[in-house]
Amino acid sequence: MIYAYIRVSTDKQTVENQRYEILKYSSSKRIHVDDWIEEIVSGSKRPEDRKLGNVLTGLKKNDILIVRELSRLGRNLMKVMSILHICMQKECKVFAIKEGYELGNNIYSKVLALLFPFQLR
Repeated sequence: MIYAYIRVSTDKQTVENQRYEILKYSSSKRIHVDDWIEEIVSGSKRPEDRKLGNVLTGLKKNDILIVRELSRLGRNLMKVMSILHICMQKECKVFAIKEGYELGNNIYSKVLALLFPFQLR
């Protein structure tokens, strides 16, 4: 399965920019998004308290989670790292369009994930 996850923090924001970027990306990679998950919720909430939690629970080996940018997964670095760890454990991939990352359960992704804190400075 290929999931696209879109999150905005308030109802004053729109999901359209994120949707457009994901559609453009998936078209260029010739992949089809099977399920779109959209929600209006603060990224500071735990994944279990968001629709994202259900997606993470249901992920299977070789599934793909596409986000416009990693900050859509969570508000702080530890939350994002935790979500990426779950995906790697389940042998799924996370594609973050803005950052240009295609992360999976491989040594490159693990090293890159360790470097995130330094890239955010």
